[in-house]
Amino acid sequence: MARSEPGALGGTPAALETDAVYADLLTQVADISDQVVFLQRLIPQVLGMTTDAQAAGLVQEAAALLNTPRAALFLDGRWVGGAPGWLQGCAAPQQPQVLSTGRVYTGPPYRDAWRPTALLSVPFPRGWVALWGKRQFQAGERRLLEAFVSLLDSALQAVQARQEAEHHAAAQRDRVQARAVWRHVVPEQLDDPPGYRVEVHSQPASDFGGDFQFQERDWLVVGDVSGKGLPAAILTAMFAATLPVAARRDDLAGALSEALYRHLERAQAFCTLAALRLSPTGGVRVLNLGHPPALLRRADGTLERFAAQAPPLGTFPIEDLAGVPVWLHPGDQLLLYSDGLSEAERGDGAAETQLGLDAVQQLAHAATTPRRFITGALQALHGYRVMDDLTLLAVQRDPAQRSVTLTLPGSLDVLPDVGEALRRVGGDDHPARLGAELAVTELVVNAVVHGGATRITLRAHADADHLYVTLHDDGTAHDPTAQPTGPAGELREHGYGLLIVRRCTGVWAYDRSGPLNRQTLQFRAPAP
Repeated sequence: MARSEPGALGGTPAALETDAVYADLLTQVADISDQVVFLQRLIPQVLGMTTDAQAAGLVQEAAALLNTPRAALFLDGRWVGGAPGWLQGCAAPQQPQVLSTGRVYTGPPYRDAWRPTALLSVPFPRGWVALWGKRQFQAGERRLLEAFVSLLDSALQAVQARQEAEHHAAAQRDRVQARAVWRHVVPEQLDDPPGYRVEVHSQPASDFGGDFQFQERDWLVVGDVSGKGLPAAILTAMFAATLPVAARRDDLAGALSEALYRHLERAQAFCTLAALRLSPTGGVRVLNLGHPPALLRRADGTLERFAAQAPPLGTFPIEDLAGVPVWLHPGDQLLLYSDGLSEAERGDGAAETQLGLDAVQQLAHAATTPRRFITGALQALHGYRVMDDLTLLAVQRDPAQRSVTLTLPGSLDVLPDVGEALRRVGGDDHPARLGAELAVTELVVNAVVHGGATRITLRAHADADHLYVTLHDDGTAHDPTAQPTGPAGELREHGYGLLIVRRCTGVWAYDRSGPLNRQTLQFRAPAP
């Protein structure tokens, strides 16, 4: 029997097995060669990619290299460059897969309908890539697309890292610029006006804040600009530039609103404001635009509150807001603070609590000096998280000056004590003493007889020409400044006493302070 020659048709099993190994190796070499060529074409472009739109373009180019007419990129929850309706309805693949022709419907009613096609899809962490428009995809094409998607994923991560780094660098530049602007315009210390002691504490929540404190002419101003970062710093700088001009007008709020309202409205921002206009004689005008209540701590620890008289700057145009006139008698303090104090938080989750306005009032009651108010507030914040900028400002009238505080029962028997208190503070020869005695006696009688007052407090101090009186009573709300007085003439029971008050006063203002009526009076020598 003849033996078969090696290589002849129908060779030995060993020869056939060797031929199959060679064929498989040639196929693998061809696949590797295709992959190398494929990646060589795309790698330089992928490495130079900077945007999502470029990534979508590279997907289209990869599809063209695979002789596939259609491709799409789904990235971060959206199709970059669009996708047909039928593809948008497909679920994202969990692993690389090929859906054969007939398993995906691409015809009507979808727009941009496609002829029967297979679908090759490869996922990656931020999305997936889809190729279609061919009746079938080979295993080698799937491997090439997987290699490309892996490369694309790495490049997209690099792009995202660069963007985050650029964003961080830009934010850092903004912080540096904002801090420079804020620190340049917002002073850390304020000067003591004549006859007063001022303490201020400024603690921004980050590198810089939206809070500010300014001193201009006879005004002390504390404010809080909405927003953070460079925009808030720019608005603070705008306020600083506007204040010197606005402070020349009696209507500070109107002047600031006129200058800043349109800018704040366009920026969708606002600014709360508390301002004090101080006179050397102890007269203060308190202005509050949307700011936390200002607190007046009397020398004996009694507290009075000044709530907002108008909304913040930038919410509505403001005109003719004069503020509330009060006297700071020797030892009295006015305390301003931002919501960083009252809204400081402690606790965790649902159990979080704020420091609150009641605690702020307790701090004010215990503060006998401006420095004690600030140190007491900082001590009270131990264990709290200060979530916002913190600004504290306290101004005290010189306690060494002569003054009187007298608390009396609601009885007409106390009228001699009223006269004696005014003589004690002004002296027998003070030019305003007689008119002041007549007027204050009239007001005490009104409070007791008509208002049912059970307690009256008189505070007073004087300079060479004037007597300054604050009169509190716990009677029913009653504004004597609004009552008609009638003409001068014979003594009469109704209205004559109020006429005396008007003739003797340069300032006479009424306000309801909590449960108390407050009258603020400045007495002068009667006209000759």
